[in-house]
Amino acid sequence: MKNISVGIAEDQEIFRSALGHLLNSFSGVSVVAQAENGKLLLEHVDIDNVDIAIIDYKMPIMGGIETSKLLRTKHPSMKIIILSMFDDESFVEKAIENGANAYLSKDDDLEELEMAMHSVLDNEYYFNDRISKIFIRSMISKGKIAPTFINNELSFTQMEVSILDLMSKELTTQEIADKLYRSTRTIDKHRSEMMKKTGTKNSIGLIMYGIKKGLIKA
Repeated sequence: MKNISVGIAEDQEIFRSALGHLLNSFSGVSVVAQAENGKLLLEHVDIDNVDIAIIDYKMPIMGGIETSKLLRTKHPSMKIIILSMFDDESFVEKAIENGANAYLSKDDDLEELEMAMHSVLDNEYYFNDRISKIFIRSMISKGKIAPTFINNELSFTQMEVSILDLMSKELTTQEIADKLYRSTRTIDKHRSEMMKKTGTKNSIGLIMYGIKKGLIKA
């Protein structure tokens, strides 16, 4: 397994030091850069090969949003995880719009942070159930996401609705299969059929369809 190199930008020294120590305790993870603000982190990542940048939302000199925007431009392959004390829709939306691959609360547990790190490397993004719903609800309500579906009046089976609901809760294909006592191949087949029905291209599109049609709750 490839070693994951991590850079941290966090203005609170005790939290930054503790986070670095804990991340280094994860299997296959090495913290190679630590900084008290985004400007200093950018100076580090120009030198070090950082796979994931974990950035505090609010910092002096250069905060998480500006840092994310610059990292996305200068290091497009780097993954960015925003840590924040705030779950407000505007904070989540702004972070994603400016390049964040994941948005976590500082109250989330370490297991979730570790999961998010692997998810952004494997699947580009990680948003837990709470953050996913905040983001999708915000984007739909503001008209920033207005997907066009090929058929607005579709009939979904109970199994399809169940799969859609579990997808919206950020369960993996294997976890959905286990909960519904089906194979992963069956789950993938149902998801593919739902995409064909709706004309959507990915899971987020399906979730948005389910929310707009009242099949699942935001």
